[in-house]
Amino acid sequence: MTRTTSGARGAQPAVRRGARTPRDQVAPTPVLAALVLGVLGGVGALAAFPPHDLWMLLPFAIAALNACVLTRRWHVAALASLLWGLAFFVPLTIWAKTYAGSAPWLALGAFEALYIVVYGLAARAVLVRRGIGLGSGIVLAALWVAVETLRSTFPWGGLSWGSVAFALSDSPLLNLGPWIGTAGLSFVVALLGQFLCGGALALLGRRHRGVRGLSGVWPMATVVGVVIGTMVVPLPKNPAPSDDGSMTVAGVQGNVPPIDPESLAMPSEIFPNQLTATADAVQQVREDGGQLDLVVWPEDSTGWDPRADASRGQAITAAAQDAQAPIIVGTQTPTDDGGRYNNSLLWTTDGTVAGVYAKRHPVPFGEYIPYRSFFRTLSDKVDLVSSDMKAGTQPGVFDVDGHGVGVLICFEIAYQNLVDDVVDDGAQMIVVQSNNALFGDSDEAIQQVAEAKVFAVVSGRSVVHVSTVGQSAIFTPEGRTLDYQDHWTQGSVIGEVPLRTGITPAVAAGRWPEIVPSALAVAGLLFAGAGGRRAVAPAVRRRDRVAARGGGSR
Repeated sequence: MTRTTSGARGAQPAVRRGARTPRDQVAPTPVLAALVLGVLGGVGALAAFPPHDLWMLLPFAIAALNACVLTRRWHVAALASLLWGLAFFVPLTIWAKTYAGSAPWLALGAFEALYIVVYGLAARAVLVRRGIGLGSGIVLAALWVAVETLRSTFPWGGLSWGSVAFALSDSPLLNLGPWIGTAGLSFVVALLGQFLCGGALALLGRRHRGVRGLSGVWPMATVVGVVIGTMVVPLPKNPAPSDDGSMTVAGVQGNVPPIDPESLAMPSEIFPNQLTATADAVQQVREDGGQLDLVVWPEDSTGWDPRADASRGQAITAAAQDAQAPIIVGTQTPTDDGGRYNNSLLWTTDGTVAGVYAKRHPVPFGEYIPYRSFFRTLSDKVDLVSSDMKAGTQPGVFDVDGHGVGVLICFEIAYQNLVDDVVDDGAQMIVVQSNNALFGDSDEAIQQVAEAKVFAVVSGRSVVHVSTVGQSAIFTPEGRTLDYQDHWTQGSVIGEVPLRTGITPAVAAGRWPEIVPSALAVAGLLFAGAGGRRAVAPAVRRRDRVAARGGGSR
């Protein structure tokens, strides 16, 4: 007599009496396919960012990530998502190699890739339990925002480089930016990625629900429809000041020779080059019959603090008097305890300093070394940062002829909360001072200027981005480029810069576009774990397979 063993019954939970059949069954992704998808997805994500700007690949890259974690074994999902993260973050952050060396650069890329592993394992928990439906897609999009928020805040203030929104500077999806902010843009792109994943799996016959063709076509049609629809999304109401709607601004890019990667010292030419390029800009404006309202120099453009160097201070005063406009300069200011501040100074035509801003978000390992004694055992390059930069505490908004000019320094343009702060403090336009000379010929400069364009639209403020060596640009609140200077050139970006006073919904919402999806992600994970059904059957043990084939007969 043949007798069915308990192992055979455990091998087929879907046919047991009283068992709940999953409404959306999904065939798991094979191991090799998962690993290949991980690599291809990471490469696709990289291609979405400058200088490649193939932003349309980003939803496909996230779709590949979601498909590659849809495996029976969690460790395969972890490895596949790690490959996705490495293929994306290691080449994206190669600029760090310029000043930190190969080992710290690779460590940075690998550390950032671990956040993708966190996302991958959490996404797998939802997909394996709940399948690929609209509800799962919303939870996965929320998970993406939650992990991106975590990556942008932890540790040491986080690193937001590579956030989804920064790939969208030339995308119609950016029209959603002033309404939903960078976190909202991440949510939308991640949701589109899940639609693509579900549609592709249905067309390949790996998702069993409804009519196969229809189940695969409608999600992809939705993605196309959303992208086309964003082309006609209007911008929020954003009025100009009643007294004056613009300022004539010159952002001066003095340029220097490449920095010595061993010393990381700014070449001595930086200060005279800035003076020369400023004089050229003033002459150009005069020839065009205009009058400057403001001149902006880059980060660290004076070498020494001109308040403590009389000759440099006099030279800046003379340049301001020639321009008949104040100059925002960038400098390093030492402190009595051996530290330093990264300062922006509003230098007036009478030689006084009318405003000081200290950078609030110094870059770990670039501008200060956390746990220096420990990290010195890993790399002696940490001592190239000889003194730790201190963080300022107040947003920088300078009063220029009655108009608020917000100031951010270098990487600060990559953080929405810092942008929001200066807008909330009354900034009618924003200037970003940067010293991209530290990153040589890498793509860091063009990636950062794309971030400036994104935040011009999100914040509803013109952004004047000025670098020592490029790229420099002026962007309007609508994302138009008024002027542009390429890398390793001397010149200026000059424009009649629109001023705005409106508060976009994205700025008004503050941190809520990050908090709400993060809470939704946690709730979705708990709900998925509490359910008893599985959209992907667990792996069957060998003895259970033998029993199911009749190996338990006697």
